Amino acid sequence: MKQCSALALVICAGVLGTASAGAAVRRFSIDDVLSAPYPADLGASLDGKALLWTVHERGARNVAVWKDGTVRLVTHNTADDGQDLSDPQFTLGATAVLYARGGSDESDSAEGPNPNPLSLAEPPPRRIAISSLSSGRTFEIGEGTRPVLSPKGDRVAWEAHRQIVGATLASGDGGATWTVGKPQPLFTVRGTAGGIVWSPDGSRLAVTVTRTDHSWVAVYTLGTSNVVFAAPAFTLDSDPAWSPDGTRVAFIRQPGPRLSVSEVYDAPPAAPWSIVVADARNGSGRPIWTAARGTGHVFAADWSAPYLWWSRDGDRIAFLSEQTGWLHLDAVSPQGGPAHDLTPGRFEVEQVARAGDGGALVYSSNAGDVDRRHLWRVAFSGGAPQRLSDGNSSQWSPVPLAGGSLAFIDAAYADPPQVTLTAGGATRELVAVSVPPEYPRDALVQPQVVTFRAADGLLIHGQLFLPRDRVRRHPGLIFVHGGPPRQMLPGYHYMEPYAKLYQLNQALVNRGFVVLSINYRSGIMYGHDFREAPRTGWRGASEYQDVLAGAAFLRVRRDVDKTRLGIYGLSYGGYLTALALARNSDIFAAGADQAGISDWPASFDTDFGHRVGTPAQRRIAFDASPDASLSRWRSPLYLSQADDDRNVPFSQSIDLATRLQSRGIGVTQAAVPDDLHAYVLYAHELTRFEQTADFLSTRLHAPD
Repeated sequence: MKQCSALALVICAGVLGTASAGAAVRRFSIDDVLSAPYPADLGASLDGKALLWTVHERGARNVAVWKDGTVRLVTHNTADDGQDLSDPQFTLGATAVLYARGGSDESDSAEGPNPNPLSLAEPPPRRIAISSLSSGRTFEIGEGTRPVLSPKGDRVAWEAHRQIVGATLASGDGGATWTVGKPQPLFTVRGTAGGIVWSPDGSRLAVTVTRTDHSWVAVYTLGTSNVVFAAPAFTLDSDPAWSPDGTRVAFIRQPGPRLSVSEVYDAPPAAPWSIVVADARNGSGRPIWTAARGTGHVFAADWSAPYLWWSRDGDRIAFLSEQTGWLHLDAVSPQGGPAHDLTPGRFEVEQVARAGDGGALVYSSNAGDVDRRHLWRVAFSGGAPQRLSDGNSSQWSPVPLAGGSLAFIDAAYADPPQVTLTAGGATRELVAVSVPPEYPRDALVQPQVVTFRAADGLLIHGQLFLPRDRVRRHPGLIFVHGGPPRQMLPGYHYMEPYAKLYQLNQALVNRGFVVLSINYRSGIMYGHDFREAPRTGWRGASEYQDVLAGAAFLRVRRDVDKTRLGIYGLSYGGYLTALALARNSDIFAAGADQAGISDWPASFDTDFGHRVGTPAQRRIAFDASPDASLSRWRSPLYLSQADDDRNVPFSQSIDLATRLQSRGIGVTQAAVPDDLHAYVLYAHELTRFEQTADFLSTRLHAPD
């Protein structure tokens, strides 16, 4: 528990119970450090008086609520079955909770079959359900994913088989029982329909319809015989947002793809992105703002959608823009005109929520603290942003509540993420699942924020984890995150897979490693030019020089044995791990590649063997691949991947393992049936982490 001051909406971040630097530190298992529950999907009731969120605990996924001053679990799942629980939302009056079960957080999981990481003979379905808070009963609604409740509370719509399905809802006995109408398609369109957004009065819904090479926003009015496409053009339209009066819909417009086999290798499209506002009744509309050519003219899609927010009176639309070279909140009139930067400065804005009064926005940002996240508030009309939180912890997922209260998730380096509420000048944690006693809070180390320069002079940020023991020299370890548009923090992360990798770093430090986590170029929060650095990835692997700079940083430290330096990472971090071993086995003595890329051109080619890219582009991409430098690879590798990976082709690991074995390079293989890219089964993830730690310890530790 963090002790916080009584200043309204300001959070301190002191951590209690931290062992002193010279104190004996107990050893802990990876299961111990992963035991802390992880909250996510924080949301509120329509009246802003109740909260709900999901909580994960060693693979068990449940929904928790805070209502009438009490925290409780709504669901009581105990199995580690890999079935995600997502999109929780209150019914009208907050008498029950609607949610989806199945699928995962992976971007394309809803397009394929439901994940079956337990390899069940009868795969589990995706399902929509509603659980009563008073009776505890659960009522099945239908099969599908991403449900959205109508503002009237009398209907729910969701995605199923690429279309939009709906059902009526009626409650009885004060929400103790629910009657569900027969699920049926609300309308049928060619292509894939998704991203449901109800109009404020619940009479219409807007969706994004994707048709392979273009996408449009469609509006459907309940009870009518056709959909209305909003200002269709030769473009990629998405992410609709309703005006407060429900007569207009705003959306993001990006230029359509060019018909070129080398498109994946090419520079971003020359045409800039724009914001369109259309009449919801007849679809007529026009762009009301278009990005200037140059920095920020390409839409910077972020994981924390939505991207557009209307003010309460409908006279301003706020959006995220990189026109200044930093991802900021801007605002523009729905009638068009210049946009106003609401958050000027050399920092970036991330998660955004409209305040309950509709006149302001609350957001997370690294303003004033480039390595962490804190919360701020700014009016649609502009003015100086107000800082809402501070300290050595990070805060994210802001949810404004009734009466000016605010809920969010707070986490430090040893305190795992916890739903937190500020109201009336007081701050309290809302605990649904307690941190178990085996969680090694006192044994965790506080990462040091460090910087160093790459060979080309670019400043690189990282976090340095130092063991608290009396050993004179330790093996060193580089950790490279995935993405790559991500940023690791000097504490718990706001995305669960990265929070778990942070926990693995802590476990490796506990085993005696000095660990350096590198925020290499192409990551976020350091500005547009850092994220869009030239020649990264398949265009030349320029970020590899940041990995080498990190290795040089460790190798000159007196507490690091430079002959025992390793590297590991997941996804894009797995790619950089393999690249490091291929190019510099003279520096890196061992590595653990978790689901990384080994051959860029092959990863882009189609399933039918069609080659993508020109010969020159393919040559550059291959040279940036680990496969191109196999003749220099000498160090042993731990290689892991699941074969239902929907982000990185499983064939990439097959290719790398086969090539290395033919050259006599030691490869410890860990192929997992039926799990996804970032394992959704806790047992699988625990095994991979334990095997990673054991492999690196065996290869890099030596008698003191």
